[in-house]
Amino acid sequence: MLTFDIKHITLLPSLTKANLIVHSDACSDPSSACPQSQSTLWTGLEGSWSWMNSTAFDASTWDPSLHPLNISGQASYISDRLTLEGPGDGNPYLDFIANAIDRDINVNFPSQSAWYTLNTGFFSLSGAQQHIEYTSVNGSDVSLNTTLSSAYTQDAISSPFYGLHVGSASSSISVPGSLVLGGYDKSRCLTSPIVSDTDVFDLIDIGLGVASGDSPFPKDPQLPVRKLLQSSGANSIKAYPNPGVPYLYLPQETCDVITRHLPVDSNETLGLYIWNTSAPAYQDIITSPSYLSFDFQSGASTSTIYLPFALLNLTLEWPLVDAPTQYFPCSPYKSPDGRFHLGRAFLQGAFMAQNWQTGKLMLAQAPGPDLSDMSLATISANDTSVSPMIKAPSWDSTWASKLKAFQRNDSSASGDGNAVAADRSRGLSPGALAGIVAGVVAVLLLIVGACWILFRRQRTRPTQHDDEKKSLPHLVEMCDTGSSASSLPSEVWAPGKHGLTMDPVEMDAATINELYGSSVGGSKRDETRM
Repeated sequence: MLTFDIKHITLLPSLTKANLIVHSDACSDPSSACPQSQSTLWTGLEGSWSWMNSTAFDASTWDPSLHPLNISGQASYISDRLTLEGPGDGNPYLDFIANAIDRDINVNFPSQSAWYTLNTGFFSLSGAQQHIEYTSVNGSDVSLNTTLSSAYTQDAISSPFYGLHVGSASSSISVPGSLVLGGYDKSRCLTSPIVSDTDVFDLIDIGLGVASGDSPFPKDPQLPVRKLLQSSGANSIKAYPNPGVPYLYLPQETCDVITRHLPVDSNETLGLYIWNTSAPAYQDIITSPSYLSFDFQSGASTSTIYLPFALLNLTLEWPLVDAPTQYFPCSPYKSPDGRFHLGRAFLQGAFMAQNWQTGKLMLAQAPGPDLSDMSLATISANDTSVSPMIKAPSWDSTWASKLKAFQRNDSSASGDGNAVAADRSRGLSPGALAGIVAGVVAVLLLIVGACWILFRRQRTRPTQHDDEKKSLPHLVEMCDTGSSASSLPSEVWAPGKHGLTMDPVEMDAATINELYGSSVGGSKRDETRM
């Protein structure tokens, strides 16, 4: 009988080729800029199954999905065992999993004076390749497994598929995050998804509008406003949904055109836009059902996703600013490969899914805080799309409890939406984890929690219809951060291939600093194995 001490680690969902784990050395350096407690950082290899024989490599060129972060520093590869934790016995061990280890990676902004130390790693949702190959320190060739592909190969999940809705970053808007491996939560998919055979969609327009009531935009009494997408005369750009980065990385012209309609000021040091919170229109905009609309095209199909401005009122924190500062997350971006990244700020209001077996990428409208009960569905390896929620509500109706129609002649209108006023604690700041609680992926001696970053607890149990229960295979719990500081439940499920049906297990999320993702608290527990 062996007893293992398991360490909880917070990770962000990403499309990186492998998991990236931050070593505690990254924040022990006095010159680093890591806020809050570092109790959940990785402290090193333990166990005969864990080993590192990779030389350090340049992190700035490691993975193109992280290009918008402009990272600098070095990393090395390790091999380790990951365990998909869940109730009952027989959950699969994932051996020889590739993980990149960071000891000194920084995230850099336009000004050299603006940067922070990366202290939250990434949980890879990529299934683009089954193996990571590199040359060891002694010159031999090494091939390690990737997480999602390994889980599918070992029958831990029914398909190399994930369904993701980041949820709300603000504590005043409770939209729990959802990550499902091998399936998805239908309640997070309100519309028939637009499907792409590549990793991008054609973004053909961005608009400004309001779902009901008068226009809260002083310069735009008549809505909607169209043709806000500007890119050197092009009719469209390649949009790359990417949960590993925080902002809307769009052409400079597009950010400039959008922000002309908003009470914001450009901050060239950070490459972001700061809300003028003293402007009367500020409260009117963030408390009404006003939105940015994103029009996508894939082949002959088109689809529009609506992002309420309540989700785009986010918070910068130290060390980028001295005091919490509200910002609008449009970041002017010069793309080296023609892709413009729609990061976690966008995925607060969009459902994203991907089947690596069939090569299909999907986007659909996600709900707001008045969302329906969870309804899990399993996806097979050959599926090419997903079905939306049956009798799904309109997106704006799922915001009815938080956003109130603005009436231009009603002086009390602005006050109706105080529930979504600026969240002064932690919003989707520059490192912006707009929330995931992932379930636990344990690295045998440590549990890697790919955690939804959210801030309020909502004690509700997901429910399922009987027919859905019959079709659901084994649900594997992927993570439990075990943080005593947690106040928010969240689910990450991995439906298995074989027919054991279990009730979903509610899991707790660590309380997170959104800029960096560091946990306020951490915990350890003993795990006994025969």
